[in-house]
Amino acid sequence: MSGPASTLRRAASVAALLAALQGCGTTGPPPQQSIWIETPDCIAASCELRNDQGRWTLQQTPGRVTITTSPAPLQVVCGAGELRTSASAPSTVPPVSGGGLAAGAAIGGGAMGAAMVGMGPAGVVLIVAATLTGAGVGHAVEAESRTFAYPERIVVPLRCPADDGRRRLGLTVRGLTEDEARQAQVPAGAALVVAIVDGSRASAAGLRAGDLVLGANGAPVDSTARLEALVRAAPPESVLTLQVRRDGAAIDVRLPAAAAEGSAK
Repeated sequence: MSGPASTLRRAASVAALLAALQGCGTTGPPPQQSIWIETPDCIAASCELRNDQGRWTLQQTPGRVTITTSPAPLQVVCGAGELRTSASAPSTVPPVSGGGLAAGAAIGGGAMGAAMVGMGPAGVVLIVAATLTGAGVGHAVEAESRTFAYPERIVVPLRCPADDGRRRLGLTVRGLTEDEARQAQVPAGAALVVAIVDGSRASAAGLRAGDLVLGANGAPVDSTARLEALVRAAPPESVLTLQVRRDGAAIDVRLPAAAAEGSAK
């Protein structure tokens, strides 16, 4: 039979095990989430997202932005010109399943049982106490490890004035990340062309996916919102010249004038 000193040492080891189990609930940095933002009645709006973890910017809708999750609601403010509107997205989290409680109870009770061999009724009392403690710790660990999440798609009700169809160029652009801009050796605000509509003004001009738009009619483009503003300011009956970086070379791409109202895509 083990002596009192040996039993106390084993009990201390079990206490350390339970403390380590509780330490497993310590989380690292809050998880990231990619969210799709839409403003169906106002394409190419810019949006700011914020919660208690920080602020993030989406240069042009529709588009995707990666944020840091939090129990706090996510506030989304979108705008185009003088127009502004906002939406709030709640944070959700799955309920505790009880698996952590059962696992903690098994670890706590089993470990204390191994430590209390030969202790008789006193050992049984300690095993029961360790089982309850382990169950509580396991429940807490599972609760702390749950991941908060926002809706994967958020629609913001922003309505823009009716647009003149002739101003549409027929291309989809997005902003560059800092790493992309650095690698391409262009300003961070350059607009990356990601898609071209067949038969559109952009297609007729020979614009390509992968082109980097740095300016429009000689004015610099420092964001996708700025490019949209320059396009709206240009008379649709005139030729629109884009300053483009393609395969490392600077070129001008001349988009033809719109032939008739509503005919351009």
